[in-house]
Amino acid sequence: MLDNDALIRLSVLTALIVAFQVLVSHVSLEREAKRRWQHALTGHVIVQASYIIPMSYGNAGLMIGAVGMAYVRLYHPYKFMEAFGPLLRPEELEAGKLPGAFHFLIGSSLTATLFNLPIARYAVECLAIADPMAAFVGKSVPSPQLNKSASVAGSFACFITSLVVGYLMLEDASLLQLSMGALGCTLAEAMPFGNDNLTIPLMTAVAVACFSNSY
Repeated sequence: MLDNDALIRLSVLTALIVAFQVLVSHVSLEREAKRRWQHALTGHVIVQASYIIPMSYGNAGLMIGAVGMAYVRLYHPYKFMEAFGPLLRPEELEAGKLPGAFHFLIGSSLTATLFNLPIARYAVECLAIADPMAAFVGKSVPSPQLNKSASVAGSFACFITSLVVGYLMLEDASLLQLSMGALGCTLAEAMPFGNDNLTIPLMTAVAVACFSNSY
């Protein structure tokens, strides 16, 4: 049973995530910049909330948010487009197509369910920060393309960002563990298939867990 304090914190978390999504969608920026801010803000709020909300409650909130988003997208598409349309990529505008934010919430929830808290926090923070950094650098710095959606510069930025995030978040982790986590994140971000909102946190967490005895 939810205690009152946890219920209040969970409600605030849910409200913040929704508010960030709506706010960013109406800021005067180009679409991809909005998506990068959306990624960073949502992921960081989820990670910080895990320090004040029991994980079981937080997971419930993530799943409720994902189901609620899917419901509104599928059954109230006009309201959904009014609130979040400016954040959507062309392929997400198709009728019945679930947005990246849905997969972001599902990916975060699965990672938190399957891995212990330090690894899950790190993996979600990589999704929040390293993925947008890869997109930003990839579009800003000319470099050879690895595939249609990834470049050498973007992948390098993703690896370095993930490495720094790991150094800051994974206490006592070895260089090997940090490097494997960063490599897992970079490979997931660069893959030309799958949804990186799912693959980045899961592959990052798997990479760290496989090379760690203490997490």
